[in-house]
Amino acid sequence: MDRRPFFLQALAAVEKAARGSHRHRLAFAPARYLWGMFYSKFLYPLNHRSLRRKAPLFFGGDMEVLLPAGLDIYLLGAKTHDSEIRLARFLIRHLGEGMTMLDVGAHFGFFSRLGAQLVGQAGRVLAVEAAGNTFQALQRNIAGHPAIEAIRVAASDAEGTAVFYEFPALFSEYNTMDKGQFEDAAWNRNVEPQAIKVPARRMDHLMVEKGCPAQFIKVDVEGAEAQVVAGLEQWLATPHARWLAMEYLAEERHNDSHRRAVLLMAQHGWRPFSIQADGSLLACPDIEAYLKERTLDSDNIIFQPEQ
Repeated sequence: MDRRPFFLQALAAVEKAARGSHRHRLAFAPARYLWGMFYSKFLYPLNHRSLRRKAPLFFGGDMEVLLPAGLDIYLLGAKTHDSEIRLARFLIRHLGEGMTMLDVGAHFGFFSRLGAQLVGQAGRVLAVEAAGNTFQALQRNIAGHPAIEAIRVAASDAEGTAVFYEFPALFSEYNTMDKGQFEDAAWNRNVEPQAIKVPARRMDHLMVEKGCPAQFIKVDVEGAEAQVVAGLEQWLATPHARWLAMEYLAEERHNDSHRRAVLLMAQHGWRPFSIQADGSLLACPDIEAYLKERTLDSDNIIFQPEQ
């Protein structure tokens, strides 16, 4: 049975609630909304402690999130930024049974879990995450899902060791190898990340080692995009490589690494596409002009090889 129509319908309901008022989100999941908002707005500012909670997912099952960082998943069962909803819709429309996926910067594992649901028992998902506390949550979230393998390494352009910076739980989605990119961010004024050392791996080598040649790769690495893509050069030239999704930041948000990544992919014949509201793709030859035209400070861009 093809469950994609069900997933698309459920995602549309999530999107409607996310774009609606507080009343709409309250109606979507009253108990979770009241508790999630109370903890995030009142208790967390007092104790600064992350709270583990189970969140039902729009495509079935549930996963652990840490509040308040995972509040959107807890309230609505999905990552709810517009770019993330469109990316989820792209995955539902394009990933099929038996495919393989590499999730670089998997965080709590939302997209890894969605990918595993789509590729089925015959498919595989490698979920790569460098941050220690986040990786522990990721491991708990993939328990019972044999198609997913979690690997704690930092994706880079060479094998070795990397210094990785972990922010407090509220800002864990900004964990990075390049903390300097956030020096002007308002949220970072009184936040000091913890520096840790983790193994660094080229992702093309890792896929060969695991026997998992991905058709689709998601890259969400907060400033290390150029290193990650450089560590994928062998994969970019393979016939099974179909799509790479990368969060691209606007010029004012320190996007030098993103620009270098795009140039490197272009040298291998890969071209950028924007994700439309229905999950389809539209050629996007000038990403920064696209962002400015739509007044976006970031978006998930899909790259695919020239036909």
